[in-house]
Amino acid sequence: MANDSDQELIGQGLGNMAAALIGGLPGAGATMRTVINAQSGGRTRLSGVIAGLFLLAVLLGLGVLVGHVPNAVLAGILVTVGLGIIDYRGLRHLGRIPRADAITIVAVLLITVFQGLLEAVAVGMIISSVLFMKNISDVIEKQVESRQLDEFSPGKPWDDEGEEVGSLGHRVALKRLDGPLFFGLVSRFGELANIQPGTAIAIIRMGRVPYIDQSGLYALEEVVRSIQAQGAAVVFSGLRGQPLEMTRRINLVPGLVGYDYCFEDFPSCLRWVKTLLHDEALLLAVAPRQQAAMGQFDQGAIM
Repeated sequence: MANDSDQELIGQGLGNMAAALIGGLPGAGATMRTVINAQSGGRTRLSGVIAGLFLLAVLLGLGVLVGHVPNAVLAGILVTVGLGIIDYRGLRHLGRIPRADAITIVAVLLITVFQGLLEAVAVGMIISSVLFMKNISDVIEKQVESRQLDEFSPGKPWDDEGEEVGSLGHRVALKRLDGPLFFGLVSRFGELANIQPGTAIAIIRMGRVPYIDQSGLYALEEVVRSIQAQGAAVVFSGLRGQPLEMTRRINLVPGLVGYDYCFEDFPSCLRWVKTLLHDEALLLAVAPRQQAAMGQFDQGAIM
């Protein structure tokens, strides 16, 4: 039986607003009634309408008659319905699914039994959200690469890097970022600041970063500061869209990394770096200019 969640939520919201006009209290959908309806053969909207009309009739007058139903009968109905809504397939797989997911299922089940359905849903949503952020951060960590250029094997570079990247040597460090930068990744993001002694330029590839949140933005700023403090200049490649706008908001660009060091694509960045490598004086002058800009940036922040 298909269900349009958006339509259901809109209808429920309109019903709650209408109920408030006559002193009613807002309510939520009841899983038990839905299960009974489906198990009894209800497959169309008419079944929901009939259930709603019956509840309205109970509220307006039939409640007196329902009051004569023995509590033992109501308890038997609740037990039957409760057993019917249990996901036995999920329980059978508890030993095979990830431990965190199993703990979530057991916790929600226990809270539902001993506390209430709404509390169980809230706790389940919170736990699931935290687990999701943990899982997605683990995936992104596996996509982050940070090595000196002379350590890369031929199969490592991205498609647009070519064989020229390996010829740049240890004076250039390349940081590849793939995926959104958010607070779930911040704890490990600082590892990108590790560079070898003698590194003059660190290229941070941002072309595959579609999104960056506030925590990720601050973590990126700390990486830039750390690299610059080690005597290397930072260059951004492919910084555009939302990440570029976010870096502008805190003046990371152009405060710490000027627009002259932000390149639209990697080939243009590579050409610029190769030009510097042929002129040692220009190469050694880049980092001091950025360090001077960092000092002005910090003074502006204090003022």
